[in-house]
Amino acid sequence: GLWHANAWQGRGAVPVSEPEALRTVLADTAPSWVGVSCVAGDEIRTRLTALFDEAGVDVFWLKPAATGHGIINRYDCPETLGADRYAALIACGRSGHAPCVVVSAGTAVTVDALAGDGEFLGGMILPGASLMRNALGKGTAEVTALSGIRQSFPRSTGSAVETGIWTAISAAVAAMHARLTGQSGQPVTAVITGGDAEILAGSLSEFALPGTVKINEYLVLEGLLWVARDLGVPVA
Repeated sequence: GLWHANAWQGRGAVPVSEPEALRTVLADTAPSWVGVSCVAGDEIRTRLTALFDEAGVDVFWLKPAATGHGIINRYDCPETLGADRYAALIACGRSGHAPCVVVSAGTAVTVDALAGDGEFLGGMILPGASLMRNALGKGTAEVTALSGIRQSFPRSTGSAVETGIWTAISAAVAAMHARLTGQSGQPVTAVITGGDAEILAGSLSEFALPGTVKINEYLVLEGLLWVARDLGVPVA
């Protein structure tokens, strides 16, 4: 994501296997600072480091901690919380969304509870929609490559699969939402990011969650932006 003149100027993606594709972006934009939330492993981290060194740019690698950037991290081992989840929590806390359930709907789905005082209480991880489809296709004989749609009462195998997947993911979000609502005694917002955010938001509408459901495609990037501000990096 590229932040300039107090606004996001664009967002893009490159394959995880080809981080060197960022070389052109770095050359074209000449950033003064880069913030990174990396959960792709040590090899990718090493290759990215080489790219940033080549470009001569200052880099901050986000590392989850017990406290910092307005978040109290209650993970048993705070440093093992995924950096992307940590960034999303920072963004939600600093943007005034808490208490909220922070959801990332991508390859995996994470569902995290953030209390009103910035305390990260804990969260869930479950397979995303594509992983669920793949698991059913590999583990059963007759549901491979069947297309379908989400329905109240599915009447085809493909639709039964699609409805089951999104009901399972939505139910996980609804369960965490109910727990946090009971714990906080306040209205709870659901903030969703990730490639499947729009689909999940539509599915959640059937659960009639009390409170607001927000979609924010820049959530992790906004967390990094808050970190930059905390570090005194010029971000205008």
